[in-house]
Amino acid sequence: MNNSNLLKSIPWESSSVRETELLAQQLAVLVEPGLVIGLNGSLGAGKTCFVRKFAETLGVDPNSVNSPTYVIVQHYLGDYLLHHFDLYRVETEDELEEIGADELFEGQGICLVEWSNRFTESLPDDRLEINFLSTSEDTRDITLNAFGNKSSNILEKLTSPE
Repeated sequence: MNNSNLLKSIPWESSSVRETELLAQQLAVLVEPGLVIGLNGSLGAGKTCFVRKFAETLGVDPNSVNSPTYVIVQHYLGDYLLHHFDLYRVETEDELEEIGADELFEGQGICLVEWSNRFTESLPDDRLEINFLSTSEDTRDITLNAFGNKSSNILEKLTSPE
């Protein structure tokens, strides 16, 4: 998989957990099967919180969603099949291959990949990357980057007035 160029980037400011959850809800209703979403930011920046609300919006019990730091990938069935990765402890491309990431990235589920920036070269050309930057205890500067037409169209819908 090669990396395509950035097609669209939008900034998003969140001043609370609730605002981060709102972004997750808004994105979840726009997604399509086959989408890969990378989630990057320091520990405690809001990645798993985002995933929990995203999954809940798509019919997954939010209490079943937690960071898959030690199991690397968890699967949830809601309106779509969701694959939740945490690549923090993955060291090599071979380890990523062993967990079947390529097949999941190319499948019909939706992949939410925490720490995706550790393996950018392994991600699909068309993907959405969300970067979380903690600016205080409660606030986050979030940047959504679309690489490819499918992810760019999702950001267009997100920012278009209804």
